[in-house]
Amino acid sequence: MAQFEVPVVRVDRIEEHPGADALEIAVVRGYRCVTKIGAHRAGDLVAYIPEDAIVPEPLIRELRLWDEAKGRGMLAGKRGDRVKAIRLRGVVSQGLLYPVEGRSEGEDLAEALDIVKYEPPIPVHMQGEVANVRGHTLAYDVESLQKFPDVLEEGEEVVFTEKLHGTWTCFGYWPGLDNPDLLDGGTIIASKGNSDTGLAFKWTDANASNLYVMSFRGAMLDGGRWDRVRAACERSGEPIYILGETFGKKVQDLDYGQPGRAFRVFDVYIGRPRRGRYLDYDELLARVRGEWGLDTTPKLYRGPFSMEAAERHRDGKTTFRGGHVREGIVISPVRERECPELPGNRVKLKYVSPKYLLRRGNVTDFN
Repeated sequence: MAQFEVPVVRVDRIEEHPGADALEIAVVRGYRCVTKIGAHRAGDLVAYIPEDAIVPEPLIRELRLWDEAKGRGMLAGKRGDRVKAIRLRGVVSQGLLYPVEGRSEGEDLAEALDIVKYEPPIPVHMQGEVANVRGHTLAYDVESLQKFPDVLEEGEEVVFTEKLHGTWTCFGYWPGLDNPDLLDGGTIIASKGNSDTGLAFKWTDANASNLYVMSFRGAMLDGGRWDRVRAACERSGEPIYILGETFGKKVQDLDYGQPGRAFRVFDVYIGRPRRGRYLDYDELLARVRGEWGLDTTPKLYRGPFSMEAAERHRDGKTTFRGGHVREGIVISPVRERECPELPGNRVKLKYVSPKYLLRRGNVTDFN
């Protein structure tokens, strides 16, 4: 999950709206925001309020997005205070712009403007009893290509994989940990929120119906895969973390035609947190598919990077059954490399499809 912020940025350019004389399009950080004509000019400093931001009532009123008759904002959510991608006269608009003065470019105004990130209530089957294993879990973030458009080099060899609308899942093993709350003392099963805060699900009867524990049982215990992972850890003396997406029926609103749960790997980290390394793509395939017998997230493209290639693969239908919209792509260099601008200094970016953001129905986004 990308870091939430309300950054001060400059308007890159203003584009004419093709379907409305009173509207125009302000482009910031690669995002297109539909605004009233004349509200902003290229070069203006603005606060970019991103999707899933919860905007306080005074700011909603200041932005003239308050419906007095209904006593609520005109944005999404029950109170009309949540920013979501919308289509305005045929153009997708992602986020709001708020004029600022006396601020520095790059400054984060989330706290100053009392804006927080929307966090949906966690369903019961994603909750469970947890153990404190601080120092033994990974913090993980993938930022958007729009936010960091210059990190990937034109022509460098990359892989695009399908971004799946499921829930981030970590299966790790730490040899010699010997924690009585964990399977075999060292098996770490965690959601993203838990992993970021040093927690793991306990191996108890109370957690038998926990989504992540059930995913572990199905993906790792069946077929003896976890025995092979543990053996690799014991041989090297280093922990291994298998990171992937649990998805399918009753996980999110898109089920990918899966009758039950499925699990696909997108990363493997070997070593202690902040001192180990992520596997290069070819090494990942050899370990995950060849050695452990697991599946990886679908590869959509491998070749030289270009924005044209990214845009071409970002949209469309999922590669799985179900025929629904593709969430987007995740872009990784074939050979791992670092960049100090990115979380964890690691180059890995997501590019989400606007069609996915505009999908209808029982929309969910549980972490």
